[in-house]
Amino acid sequence: MRIAFVYRNFSRAGSLERDSVFLVEGLARRGVEMHCYCDPNTRHVNLPGVAFHDVEAAVRSRSRFGYPLERGTFAARATRALRRDRDRYDLIHVFGVSAWEHDVVSVPAVMAADQRRWPKEGGVGYRVARARAALAPVLRPEVAVVRTVERLQFRRGHFARAITVTESVRDDLVAVHGVPPELIDVVPPPIEVARFAGAKDGNVRTGLGLAAETNILLFVGHQFERKGLSDAVAALAGTSPNAHLVVVGHGDRESYREQAKRLSVSGRLHFVGPTAEPEHFYAAADVLVLPTRHDPWGTPVIEAMAAGIPVVTTTAAGSAGVAEKAGAAVLVPPRSPMALAAALRDLLADPSRRRELGERGRAAAGPFDVEAHVDSMLETYARALAARGRA
Repeated sequence: MRIAFVYRNFSRAGSLERDSVFLVEGLARRGVEMHCYCDPNTRHVNLPGVAFHDVEAAVRSRSRFGYPLERGTFAARATRALRRDRDRYDLIHVFGVSAWEHDVVSVPAVMAADQRRWPKEGGVGYRVARARAALAPVLRPEVAVVRTVERLQFRRGHFARAITVTESVRDDLVAVHGVPPELIDVVPPPIEVARFAGAKDGNVRTGLGLAAETNILLFVGHQFERKGLSDAVAALAGTSPNAHLVVVGHGDRESYREQAKRLSVSGRLHFVGPTAEPEHFYAAADVLVLPTRHDPWGTPVIEAMAAGIPVVTTTAAGSAGVAEKAGAAVLVPPRSPMALAAALRDLLADPSRRRELGERGRAAAGPFDVEAHVDSMLETYARALAARGRA
């Protein structure tokens, strides 16, 4: 089987990026001939036996207007390349809004549905939140680009299967784009279970200048505002002076440093940036804290389970239910730093309970391994091939 896989960023720097690498790598191990269409400027991984096809966006920018243009022009150019090469492949699998020529499309979230919920979820605390949500395509051009590509992707007859990370995203796809439920497969993102289960801390405390007995509260994620980093910093002030918050990921740090200074916890907040080896930080951590305000899934929750450390997260994380069912997590409401601090204090004061939650999480992480994910994806591909009338 020959498959074209399309995603602009091909690296291990973030959860979605790692998901794409794991899938392509796993499929190649199974003997599938993989061809990846991605931007060479954001591709930082080369895989043996995988062919890469460069598609460059017209611009490279992180600005308010430049970044949407980067995403939109990549999608347009990738679509053109895929139409040119269509006859070479049995299937085309597009990840996110990377193109609108495909047989299978993976949907991490549905933008229009997220915008509808934003006033009650992410927009709490903003003035005229409903008006901001309605004007989002104008105020935030990235929203307009994503919504436009989504509409192009889900035109009737232009796709065979869709993949969502949770049932709630599936329901959004049905409600917003009218996708028939029978054409949607729910497949959670993969992680390398063995990698996290067997990781060593890599001298994390030494590298940060921390004493061996220091408690590490680990925060993993980009988009700090949406992931609730300000709540984590506020909760840090309500924990023991021996607790330190280690932030893995990229984002604007200044406002959080100022917040930590106001709360007199500056010396207990550490930014380490993005990493291709997050497992070392999990191995060193005592608790994962992810006070997300909205997250269709939340891969760090599952990574923490595989690493055998307890999780404190919010009910807004899509993966929270998995961790709660496994008995591996403490859940608090979003935007509740006091409740978050109380949960952290209780866990840090009770090492035996931390071990118990960690062991339960480790035992429940197996179904999210890469190989299980590849099995599910091959089943989806078989359905897509049947729908297209191909062997």
